[in-house]
Amino acid sequence: MGHHEGTQYRCEACNRPLKYQFVLRSLNDQRVYKLGVSCFLSYAGISQMTVNGIQSHVNAASKYRDQIIARYKTGKRFLGDEINILSFIVSRLRNQEVDDEHRLLYKKAQLFKQIDFPMHPDDNRALRAWKREIVIEEQKQQRLLEERQEEEQRLMTQAKPLTKQQEEILQNYVIIQCNYIANELNKNSNSEWKIESIRMSHDCSVVGSCICGKGSSLIVTLKNGNGLALSFDLDGVFAHSVVTPQLFARQIQGTFHGLRSDI
Repeated sequence: MGHHEGTQYRCEACNRPLKYQFVLRSLNDQRVYKLGVSCFLSYAGISQMTVNGIQSHVNAASKYRDQIIARYKTGKRFLGDEINILSFIVSRLRNQEVDDEHRLLYKKAQLFKQIDFPMHPDDNRALRAWKREIVIEEQKQQRLLEERQEEEQRLMTQAKPLTKQQEEILQNYVIIQCNYIANELNKNSNSEWKIESIRMSHDCSVVGSCICGKGSSLIVTLKNGNGLALSFDLDGVFAHSVVTPQLFARQIQGTFHGLRSDI
C-alpha cells in the first residue's frame, strides 16, 4: 500500500514513510504489524531472497496496474470484441467446472466490463486463447458425435433381423420393465389416477389407440377413484390435461420416453 487518497503509510516500528507497507499477523498472539521492508525482515525472520521474491511480485502488479491506467488515459475502453468473446464464453460455461486460472480471468473480464476499463494486453490474448480452446473442443466433440452416428448407422445397415426367440425375450423384458415402472410411479404418487396397465411393443408396432384415436406403440391406461379408465399415448398423457396433478403426467411421460429410447 503506497500513497492513496493523500494518505502516507508509515512503518509502525520505526515510523519511516513507506511506498510499500507489509501487513503481518502473528500466529502466536494474533497481533497485526504494519512494517517497512527492513523491519519486515527482522520481525518476520525471513531471508532477503524471500523478500526479493515478494517485491518482484509487487513490482509486476504495479507495472500491470500502470499499463492499464495508461491505456485508459489514452481513451481505450473495454472493447466490443472483448464483450462478444466474454458473451461467447459465458454461454458455453453454464454448469461447467472451470480451473482457477480461467476462473480468475473470467472474473477479471466481468469486472473490467462493469467499469468499462481496457483489459491488459496479456489478459486480452488469454481471453482470445480461451475462446479458441472452447471452439476447438466443441469441434472435436462434434466430430466424435458424427463418427458415433456414422458407426451406429453402419451397424444398423448391417444388423441381422431378430430371431423369434430374441423377439420374445425382448418383449418379455419390455413387459417386466413396464410393470416395474408402473408400480414405482403409483407408489410414489398422490394423484387420484393410477396406472392400470401399460402396453408397449419392442419394435414400434401399434399396440392401441389414445383417447383421441391416434395409434401408438405405447399405450398407458389409467384409472381414477371413480373407476373411470382412459388410455393415452405418451404425448396424450400430458397434452389432454386429464391426469392430475400434471407433475404425475410429466413423470409418466418422461419415464417411459426413457424406456422407449433404451429399447
